[in-house]
Amino acid sequence: MRRIFGGIAVALGTALIVLGFLANPYLYDQLSTIPLDQKPSISESGEQDCEAEENDCYTSRSEGTGMQVLRLWSQDQADGTKASRYDKLTDAHVRSTRTVIGIPGQVPDGELNTTAVWQTGVKSEAVGVGPLTYSMEVVTFDRKTGEATGSSLDVRSAGDLDDPDKLEPVLHEGLFFKFPFDVQKQTYQFWDGDLGEPVDIEFVREENLYGTNTYVFAQKIPVGEVTTRTLPAGVFDATGDDVEAKVMYGNDRTLWVEPNTGVIIKGQEVLDKSLVSQFGTVYTTKGTIGYTEATVSANAETWGSKGRLLGFVRDTLKPTALIVGGLIVLGGLTLLLVPPRRRKPPTAAQGLDGLGGLGTRRERSTTV
Repeated sequence: MRRIFGGIAVALGTALIVLGFLANPYLYDQLSTIPLDQKPSISESGEQDCEAEENDCYTSRSEGTGMQVLRLWSQDQADGTKASRYDKLTDAHVRSTRTVIGIPGQVPDGELNTTAVWQTGVKSEAVGVGPLTYSMEVVTFDRKTGEATGSSLDVRSAGDLDDPDKLEPVLHEGLFFKFPFDVQKQTYQFWDGDLGEPVDIEFVREENLYGTNTYVFAQKIPVGEVTTRTLPAGVFDATGDDVEAKVMYGNDRTLWVEPNTGVIIKGQEVLDKSLVSQFGTVYTTKGTIGYTEATVSANAETWGSKGRLLGFVRDTLKPTALIVGGLIVLGGLTLLLVPPRRRKPPTAAQGLDGLGGLGTRRERSTTV
């Protein structure tokens, strides 16, 4: 039995030692790679299978109340034409739903191990009023760092009322969907779609969300002119010819990031977007909007546990496996190589003494 247990111990300990040597970098390298086939994970009803083709799942949802928004829409006329309408909402409940889907088939040949291509669609609506905007964007990025690669595959929505499905090429830079694995407490470059360029986002603190530790990053973009556009005077409640308007934009963006995976657990934006012309200022989006509690709790539950596992593999698994495996191997070798200590058999004198003692006690008992 000693040899059997010793052999098992040596085999088990050796396996742990091998696992320790493979844990970092090999095993960690495999786990810390962004998937190609990203799919939505949060169900609207809580009952749908997010792996199925037809479902009600999404990636994240944001809401904001008391917001000012400009709703552009078209209305059918009796003569078959469409008339543009401009609703200026001043106390709107805005809901924005983002869906992210990986498209492995778009990854260039020879880059499957290094590059991912994801598509994101964002639908915004004024709850109880109607749809506001829908945008689509394709981003190519590194599977390790999360950095955009600036691929010619990248496009984004550039539609308007006349051509809502129009797309334009875009040169993405910096981080877009997530932060790198093993996030550091430093400044990163994070993409801003309104500016069309990456902007510094700084680490500010740590914060616990639903039991998951996060690194909080802040990005401050002061209000400034982005571009100019020619718009109908009706946007400003004026009449006459089209007018030139400045497109103004500012944003205070805050992101809560799970540090081991780099996944964004919570996001919030304080937006200040407006159009300025000779007829005055019209806000297109003004107010605070952020991830719903359902999105935050689902992200924290999913990525908190995965992050802790990934951190264990990166930092703790190797030394633990080497130490425990080494001790088990040592114990197994001891069982295999060191013979058991055997008791010496009693001598003849010791046996007689023992019998004599028994006899004496028996005699005493009889005498009594």
